[in-house]
Amino acid sequence: MQSQFAIETRRVCFGYPNGLALTDITFSIGAGELVALIGPNGSGKTTLLKILLGLLAPSSGAVELYNKSPASYAPKERAKIIAYVSQQPALSFPLTVAELVALGRYPHNSRKGLAGPDRFAVEAAMDHTDSKHLRQRNFNALSGGEKQKVLIARALAQSSRILLLDEPTLHLDVYYQLQILTALKKLCAEQRITIITVLHDVNLAALFADKALLLSAGALRAFGTVREVLDEASIRDLLSVEMKALEDPQNGARYFVPRDPLGSRQGRR
Repeated sequence: MQSQFAIETRRVCFGYPNGLALTDITFSIGAGELVALIGPNGSGKTTLLKILLGLLAPSSGAVELYNKSPASYAPKERAKIIAYVSQQPALSFPLTVAELVALGRYPHNSRKGLAGPDRFAVEAAMDHTDSKHLRQRNFNALSGGEKQKVLIARALAQSSRILLLDEPTLHLDVYYQLQILTALKKLCAEQRITIITVLHDVNLAALFADKALLLSAGALRAFGTVREVLDEASIRDLLSVEMKALEDPQNGARYFVPRDPLGSRQGRR
């Protein structure tokens, strides 16, 4: 019987020449789940995303995307399964925003150009990211935050079943952070897209994620629902910051505030 999981890893290890980057990583993620990947700098988050993409091969263990290894998919088929947005929006593309977002349709269209469903997907992607007003602008002339929104739009236009985002809220102000994550959450619920997103803001993770995957020094520290694994103790152990959990009496949402930012930061040195 085939698994119902969108993503499965089993005892994945990976090493760079200077040492191990990931050790014994095992987890399963269902279709339609939004998972926050949280950990300090250098903990292996980007390496894990690249292994899921098939850009890096684990030294041991196995990865499956809908019951198949990433390498077993033909390039166009894999692009229909999984899309990726890196944390470096400063890439140079001498294209308009509309042209760049349309590149996300490459796995689906023919050499004859964009068909009706392709154009609909491009328009919907720009709607989700509030980037339609930028459509005729040159990508290279945009601000960092605008570039980030456009690259997320390109990934959404790809219409993949799995979306990996490496710090998607980088360079975005609070309004657009909330807008982008709200749109992603809606896609998970309505289209059963599975999303893993690196987030450094634990409050955004608590507000939007279904589950949290805590990574430290290449090891999986915890994986489960946000309520189960994200609390004062786990944040202190993972990020070396003392936080106090507060609950909103109106909606039950839980937030975290630093107890003593200067003291915590000095203690980490």
